[in-house]
Amino acid sequence: MLIESSDRMSEGELGGRSMTTISTDGTWLSREIRSRVCNGDSIRALIADQLRVDITRVSDQTHFARDLGVGWLNRLELVIIVEDWTGLELQDDDVERINVVGDLIRFFESAKEQRDHLN
Repeated sequence: MLIESSDRMSEGELGGRSMTTISTDGTWLSREIRSRVCNGDSIRALIADQLRVDITRVSDQTHFARDLGVGWLNRLELVIIVEDWTGLELQDDDVERINVVGDLIRFFESAKEQRDHLN
């Protein structure tokens, strides 16, 4: 179900790739996704892009298994993709507790706050 990141972009193009999303008024947009941006909208867009689903299906309440058909292994692959994309790492315990998109976003935002606090 997941698309290998190399299928969508080369390693050197991480910061310059674009993805198609849908805006709030229902029009399709192509926009560049910048690497290392850690916010809910960017993570939701990355998830939609990797799963090749409409961005409107990816909300904070979207359950990975029930709503997107993403099993544990694919969810782990998604976490790794977001880790690579943001330059952040989650703890193994955190990964086990990710069930909905909002969980994933909160854990990455928390990891970013911790990193920023240390710097």
